[in-house]
Order: sequence, then C-alpha cells, then structure tokens
Amino acid sequence: MVNKMKNNLSVDEIKNSVEYQWRKHHIKINLYIWLLISCITLFIPFVLALENFEYIVTGLLVWIGFVVFYGLIIGAFILYYVHKNKYLLKNYKNFNTYEVFLDKLSTSFAYKGAIYYNVNVDGRQVDTNPYFSNMFLSKFSPEDFNNKKVLGLYDEEMDKFYIIKLI
Repeated sequence: MVNKMKNNLSVDEIKNSVEYQWRKHHIKINLYIWLLISCITLFIPFVLALENFEYIVTGLLVWIGFVVFYGLIIGAFILYYVHKNKYLLKNYKNFNTYEVFLDKLSTSFAYKGAIYYNVNVDGRQVDTNPYFSNMFLSKFSPEDFNNKKVLGLYDEEMDKFYIIKLI
C-alpha cells in the first residue's frame, strides 16, 4: 500500500533522515580511512631515518605528497557525498512524500553487498539507496527496517526513493 502525502517536512527532519545520515556516515568513514592511512604511513620516514638520519626530510616530503595524493582521491568521494546531501536539502520540497512498506530486498553490487529496497511509487518500481548492511561500516541494519512502514521522498529526476524515517 502506497500513501501519497503533502510534503511538509522540515530541514531538521531531512538532516535526521536515513538518506542524509547514511551519506554523512560515509563522509566520516572516508575521513577516518584517510586519517588512518596518514598515521600509519607517517612511520615510514622515521623507520628510514633509523638507518640514516639524513633521509628524514626526504621521507617526510614523500609522506606529505602521499597524504595529499590519497587525500585528493578520498576527497573526491567525500565531495560526492557532500554534493548529494546538499542536493537533498536544496530540492526536498520539490519531491512528493510517500508512506511505503519496505518488503522487497535487493543486494547492491556497487556497495559491496549492502541492501536496498525496491518500492512501488505511483505504479513505478523505484529503488532506495543501499543504506542497509550487516557489515560494521553500515549505520543502519536491515532488521530495523524490513517489513516496516517508512516515510520517504520520491525524486523523479533521479528516479530514487529517499527514506526519511520509520513510521
């Protein structure tokens, strides 16, 4: 059963939504990965300096280049998630609001086995983003949402259903 409603959501509700929080969680994970790589690789110049102290400056310069290089790669993913969150905040008023049941699970290959749902919106089959997984990197568990009713937004342009909250 699909129930179309008037969109009277607030910015705070969008910021607390499953969609927004999922992307925010991925931003944090990417930052932690970059920080972890930076900290671990920092020890390489010091190990080289044990052999010959003259290598410390060269080692630190190489380390800085390495950190910047990986920062640019990981930063591209972070910018993508930031862009998607800004898109949602900017456009959520233009999307129709629906109450739907999450009962059709599918597995995402792009997100390494994370689970997304296929929902029926006005006779169309639309996918959610792959918010759910049993992996430790996921913020949401499929057990918390499976066969439950949720409030969400349908983005016709992207043909996506954004889950806002459980009802």
